[in-house]
Amino acid sequence: MDMLLPRLTVEALGAVAIVLSATCAVPQDLPTLSVSPSKVNMLAGETRVFRAVGKDGRLRQHVHWSIAPPHAATLSENGDEATVKAVEPSSHVVLTANVQGDAAEAEIDILAEHAPPTGTVLWSVAPIPGCKSEKLTQAVPSANGPDLYDQESCPQGSIIRALTADGRELWRRVFNGAGLVPEETAPGAAAAEPVQRLQPLHRSVCDAISAGMTKAQAVKILADRHLPVDEKQRKGDQWLVEEEGFQCEISFDAGNGTVVKKKKTVVTD
Repeated sequence: MDMLLPRLTVEALGAVAIVLSATCAVPQDLPTLSVSPSKVNMLAGETRVFRAVGKDGRLRQHVHWSIAPPHAATLSENGDEATVKAVEPSSHVVLTANVQGDAAEAEIDILAEHAPPTGTVLWSVAPIPGCKSEKLTQAVPSANGPDLYDQESCPQGSIIRALTADGRELWRRVFNGAGLVPEETAPGAAAAEPVQRLQPLHRSVCDAISAGMTKAQAVKILADRHLPVDEKQRKGDQWLVEEEGFQCEISFDAGNGTVVKKKKTVVTD
């Protein structure tokens, strides 16, 4: 799907400090089940991980997953999360989660291209029904914490949703106070826009490479920026890429060769 860059982009964000005010109980009118990310664009051969969450944004257990049409993508379960591998280009796939009588869906479009066109929405998380996304901030880096915080304005108060870099929701909180108090914040998003991760225009190599990409896709990004990878690194599962002002450590899955982790370091001398 080709889209112009919206005002809300993950790449524009800086590090923030998070101050949480006192919480109130999770309102009863929040969705009992949601799948995150809720909409994804993928390439054939690419894999993405999805999770089903409850009213508090936390992982639901004993989830039954299904996918349709089954010939367009393969589905595997890792604990209570679902891993989808795109198979058939130019296909629209619906991933469904069912648990204890609740059901929710995510939409997947498998692109015909060999690489996502510039400006393609890689994933999005729809606002909670009745709420408007107001601010997206990047979390202070931590080993097992969230990567992003989405602040939404809702009738019951301000809701903060914690997300991973690939769009999976970790938790949500309802606040009567100010919610996030960032040291540095991104420009405000348009009302009711989903949280989106975009195919980059011009960013650092580390920002341009995302989880789930294949080695071939990562090599193309490096080639576009005239940053060659030596043959020894290319055959390995750990890459160290140097770009002016940055170092990027990239880890690949030894089995399927997709990106599983990256670490960006600012070079100061």
